[in-house]
Amino acid sequence: MKFERDKHLHSKEHVLADDLSRLMGEPKRFASYLGIAKLYNESDLRALARYVTEKKDLPIEARGKYFFGALRRLPKKFYPLINKKRSRPKNGARTSGRKRAK
Repeated sequence: MKFERDKHLHSKEHVLADDLSRLMGEPKRFASYLGIAKLYNESDLRALARYVTEKKDLPIEARGKYFFGALRRLPKKFYPLINKKRSRPKNGARTSGRKRAK
């Protein structure tokens, strides 16, 4: 038997999102799981998914809602340079070379 790679899963986050969406029984919400795969650590998400799937009193249809509700307890990844906006230089000069009309 030859292993066939899924061409749509081209990064670590995509594989994680695919695994989570299938575990929670919501394969159509792949984009939501991809968003959280980029924000949280993989080990934390897999541990939470394991906890949710092992809950005996939780119906299968409610796994996704419970999973997203429990995300608030998890710490997010810390990347200080990802969302940093570029700003003007401190002296207020423009970068395009135009001069202001006075």
